[in-house]
Amino acid sequence: MAAAATVTIFTDPGCPFGFNAQRQDLQLRWAYGDGVDVRVRQIVLRTERGEFADLPFTAEMLVANGERMRDEYGMPMAVREPTHLAATRSACAAIVGARLSGGEAAADRLLRAIRVRVHSAGEAIDEPATLRAAAADVGIAAEQLEAWLTDEAVAAALLEDMEASRAPVPEALALPHKLARDGERGWRYTASSTVVDAGERRTAAPGFQPWAAYEVAFAGALPELPRRAAPESAAELLSWAPYPLATAEVAAVRDISIEAAREELEQAGATLAPYANDGYWSLA
Repeated sequence: MAAAATVTIFTDPGCPFGFNAQRQDLQLRWAYGDGVDVRVRQIVLRTERGEFADLPFTAEMLVANGERMRDEYGMPMAVREPTHLAATRSACAAIVGARLSGGEAAADRLLRAIRVRVHSAGEAIDEPATLRAAAADVGIAAEQLEAWLTDEAVAAALLEDMEASRAPVPEALALPHKLARDGERGWRYTASSTVVDAGERRTAAPGFQPWAAYEVAFAGALPELPRRAAPESAAELLSWAPYPLATAEVAAVRDISIEAAREELEQAGATLAPYANDGYWSLA
């Protein structure tokens, strides 16, 4: 079946909001499946390392924000005080390289591996060792990774991602408080922002949004698209997922509480790889 619409998600592997939005991304993919063509584009929040002295917020403020998100959303977040503002360009380039080489699915697996290492294990996204380890986690050789980081085609595709991220559609510009200023260029998307294109119909859910906002966006662009009911069990969801899932992700897609999701996962005999305040579940 041909996809009824293109769904473009603008995100960045270094953004904690994008990390927490994985719950909604999974809900989207589960609910609409092959009915939508999901394309993930990299924002590149920082091209170079930055210092807190140059900005109106502190490392302590970032820690407090991370603790709030961890407590509110339940994702496995290792909240540590950063020493600097990390550049995300290399990580984004690696993901784009995976996309050009193996398609959206390969890029999604690498994006996930980087997020686990950065947000759940607390590794630095701008350390080469972090990217090499994340690549190895999904079977990408270090030589291939290094080739992507110096490839002109990858650099050109990454630039296209960055340009698209800094050209929000009118439907997104209608909610400027969910966007970010990008110097003299104007507005850019924040992670994760979603744009749905279905023929002549388009809707947008810019910025970090609850699942209900995505439901409204999809109903506006795709009122006739069938929506799959929530999985009947945590085991069914884990069997479908391309990688292990956090308890909060299982809870979101199952539409149950985190406590109920954890109980289901334990009863299903799923194995937990612990990270920070939670971890990631997989079937034996």
